[in-house]
Amino acid sequence: MTHRKQIAAVVSQVNINALQLGYDFENRALYLFGEIDAMTAYRFISGFKWLDRTPGPIHVLLSSQGGSTDPGIAIYETLRTANNPIIVEGIGIVASAAVPVLLAGSVRFLNPHTRVMVHNISFNVDGTLSTSDATTISKDAEHFNEWYHTLIAERTGARAKDIDKWCDSETSFAAEEAVKLGFADKVLEPKPFPTSYAEALKEIQSYILPKQKRKAKK
Repeated sequence: MTHRKQIAAVVSQVNINALQLGYDFENRALYLFGEIDAMTAYRFISGFKWLDRTPGPIHVLLSSQGGSTDPGIAIYETLRTANNPIIVEGIGIVASAAVPVLLAGSVRFLNPHTRVMVHNISFNVDGTLSTSDATTISKDAEHFNEWYHTLIAERTGARAKDIDKWCDSETSFAAEEAVKLGFADKVLEPKPFPTSYAEALKEIQSYILPKQKRKAKK
């Protein structure tokens, strides 16, 4: 094996290992899937900061039903202070604490059957609370809801009374509606299915042949 091939093999293995954490360094893409919690935010932000050291758009693929507010804000602020333009692509579901991540994108795409859901913050409390604890939780919730509503207004142009109504309960929007309301810029169009075996084979070959030619030139 030549030195160049050895380097390529090492780089390929690094990319394979990174993909297990949601990093596609080769294509400057990050995957943010599942619940947003402290560990999810840590993994995402560490990979994002690595990519953001070099110039070029960063692609964030997002599919999440939400999670904790503070990690969601941490991811949002990381995207908003980035050195590079950010492309956020919603897949499947973008809900609750994941919505600010979508709104942070320089460009925001949704796949055709992706849903966007917004609501006010909620707390799960076990046992009893003291008056001071209840007051603190209430103030935290009020502060986050105000920030959440303001962000939605800034990015969508929606009226405050509409945002209040959406967030009073869980409100979901289909992809096309979410774009009309300003949560995203465009719904991505699915590629048409091949109409025959011959057409499918031709499409496959169109991907394979250019790669073979590039290898032959090397």
